[in-house]
Amino acid sequence: MRLRATPRLDKGKGAAKKLRNKGKIPIVVYGPDFEAEVYSVDELELKNVLSEASETSPVILEIERDGETKDLEVFFKSVQHDKVSDKVMHVDFYKPTTGHKMRINVPIKTVGKAIGVEHGGILELIHMEIPVETLPSVLVDEIEVDVSNLDLGDSVHIGDISFPQGMTPLLHPDETVITVLVPRGLVAEEAAGAEVEVEEEEVEPEVISKGKKEEEE
Repeated sequence: MRLRATPRLDKGKGAAKKLRNKGKIPIVVYGPDFEAEVYSVDELELKNVLSEASETSPVILEIERDGETKDLEVFFKSVQHDKVSDKVMHVDFYKPTTGHKMRINVPIKTVGKAIGVEHGGILELIHMEIPVETLPSVLVDEIEVDVSNLDLGDSVHIGDISFPQGMTPLLHPDETVITVLVPRGLVAEEAAGAEVEVEEEEVEPEVISKGKKEEEE
């Protein structure tokens, strides 16, 4: 995905407001070895990119300066919206450095149908994204987790997930990511079934005992 960006000469809230009135959105680009620079992008172009990109999607900024165009590979860091209209007000982009790890959230994608769901359970995704520290070269769009073998009450923890080499999750290994919930109704049915079995087991000895007593008399 590509996005055209124009250097901003004026800074401050007043200048940013004027840009938005012209259909432009102010942005900032920064990184560990990249001094922060400010630009503006077309609002409609930005909306189109936002509709397709995620935090893990690289975006090529086409910087227009002095008749020349320079490409910068960046990632969305934060997007500020107006509290009332939800209109995009400002965007921060992060420019990684080769060999330098970056912190980002990677989406989780479940694969397969859990056994527990077929038994009446509910698959719950507790963490839709996992915060990680990763090298840009091993960054992926999503982490796939096979849930096929999960039965009622089973869970997947951070320690159960395979992450690419060079990517480290920032959550504890025991942190639950996915679980198969047992609905209350299903628990009640199982409990009722267990009570019936217990009653049947208790009734049978009484009948046998009574028969023995009659034989003795």
